[in-house]
Amino acid sequence: MLGYLRQNFGVYLKANIVAYFFMILIFVIGIVVGALAVKILPDEQKSELINYLHIFFTGLSQGNEDAVSSGNMIGMVMFNNIKTVVIMWILGFTIIGIPFVLFILFTRGFIIGFTVGFLINEYVMRGLLFAIASVLPHNLFAVPVILVLGVSATTFSLMLVRRKTYSKINIWYEAMRYTMVCMILLIIMLFAALLEVYISPVFMKLAATLLTKQ
Repeated sequence: MLGYLRQNFGVYLKANIVAYFFMILIFVIGIVVGALAVKILPDEQKSELINYLHIFFTGLSQGNEDAVSSGNMIGMVMFNNIKTVVIMWILGFTIIGIPFVLFILFTRGFIIGFTVGFLINEYVMRGLLFAIASVLPHNLFAVPVILVLGVSATTFSLMLVRRKTYSKINIWYEAMRYTMVCMILLIIMLFAALLEVYISPVFMKLAATLLTKQ
């Protein structure tokens, strides 16, 4: 069974290696642009962000429940993750959806790059520690899901373009397979939401105590 899965994974990766290369490239470009955007951020906006972060870190380090309200956040985070998966699934059914898929990947990378870049720029090593605590746990699952979603949506969209050329393509079968993949990825994204709301704040609280120390 394991050998069968490994063989099929190898075939799948070989068939989609170019797509994964471009998806990862777009995502990395988003991270780089996000990190560079920190350098051109106006001083006024930078000061506002620093003040907000100081209040946020203080609330975390003091155990203020209002700072991280899990009950309020879980619904919002799950909704956002569901929305991302559904939008990318729909884009796969549209021939013109590929640029929007790339935009979503770029935006995801930009947010991560800006967040990590800003924290490191202002707090150096302590900022890096907090960035790892706040960004890494759930994104270990969310980022691969977004990449696989991007490849799946792009591949299916290109298949719709080629369906008249390759008459052997069973479009209904491919659509069902594409939908099943998206449903599995949706479950993983919901798990990532649980990590973001219930696990990441634990590490964030520990890191916040370092950031509030003078």
